[in-house]
Amino acid sequence: MRSIMLGVLLGLTGCATLEGPEYAMYDTAERANRKSYEITDAIDKAVLVPVARGYERVIPDFVRTGVTNFFANLRGLNSAVNGYLQGKPSSGTIELVRFLMNSTLGLAGLVDVAAIAGLRQQDEDFGQTLAVWGYTRSRYVYVPFFGPSTIRDLPDLVIRGFFPRVILGSDYDIAVASLDVLNTRANTLGATDARDAGAIDPYAFTRDAYFQLRKFNAYDGDPPMDEFDEFFDDEWEDEDSAFGDSAAE
Repeated sequence: MRSIMLGVLLGLTGCATLEGPEYAMYDTAERANRKSYEITDAIDKAVLVPVARGYERVIPDFVRTGVTNFFANLRGLNSAVNGYLQGKPSSGTIELVRFLMNSTLGLAGLVDVAAIAGLRQQDEDFGQTLAVWGYTRSRYVYVPFFGPSTIRDLPDLVIRGFFPRVILGSDYDIAVASLDVLNTRANTLGATDARDAGAIDPYAFTRDAYFQLRKFNAYDGDPPMDEFDEFFDDEWEDEDSAFGDSAAE
């Protein structure tokens, strides 16, 4: 079943034409992606950022933490399902137990009591599931008004919005969805401010950081060391050895 599903996805996206390292950066439509980034960034800075800053100033930290926990809990089932799909039953079970604990003892998810009990959030998603199934090379796409993604990760944009709507039903209305978006944007203000202040090319910085993050996630936080990293590690080891020899003399 996995092979059939993966075969269909690969055929639809044409990812089989990509050659190169797994999880490498493939921005084959950079011109279109840059235009999408520029339009989205301009609207974001003109509309969403000022509102998010106002929200951050007015709403106390503990309230925003509760809102973040609430929506994270709703998406915990997504992580649980993908943990099982990836053949990691312990990960799926942890997320399932987290959801049950936080939905009851945690006041509908406002308090992350599962984390207090030592059950760490697993953060699995369908894009990682496809990577585990072998879809390890995918083209970059900057989705207007959503942000960085790859063809492989696009389905998860839909799935992430699916679980809150299924769980809350009609209660997940425009007001609740807007709060979800606003709170998420407020949580990322620090990261985007640092990017805009320090990056020579914010588009490239966002793209490269996204690919590094997705590789990190696909390997559950323990990606293999690249040759580039190995080179610098060796250089540092040589320098440390030289300093040690000098000190000994």
